[in-house]
Amino acid sequence: MAVKLLGSIFIPVSRLEASIEFYTNHLKLTCRGIEEWGDGQRGATLFVSNSPAGAAMITLAETKEPFMVSDRPWFNFSCSDATEMHRLLQAHGCRVTELVSWDSPWNRHWMFDLYDPDGHPINLIEMIPIDAPVV
Repeated sequence: MAVKLLGSIFIPVSRLEASIEFYTNHLKLTCRGIEEWGDGQRGATLFVSNSPAGAAMITLAETKEPFMVSDRPWFNFSCSDATEMHRLLQAHGCRVTELVSWDSPWNRHWMFDLYDPDGHPINLIEMIPIDAPVV
């Protein structure tokens, strides 16, 4: 028996509908619907539209209890054209960090953090292989 893939990352949220709207409108994730988990608990699983069938990305878990918001991202999303994404998110009034670029021996990286309605930072990163032409 072995792990096959990451099933989902659970993110505590205070307002489920507002969080669904944020993740679907700004990150273009697909929500399969709100689930009732019993005892008044609700959640929603969101996917990247081109992910393999059944591969969950994140689950928004609504809670009425106080929860910790990390000052550092717990995960990142690989994206294309991070520069344009950064510009568009700023234009839509989203809270983002500065766009930064750095190189590793393998890739050129463009990245920034985006903050969801509860203040969770989400890292967005574009990685371009060093030997690829820069556009």
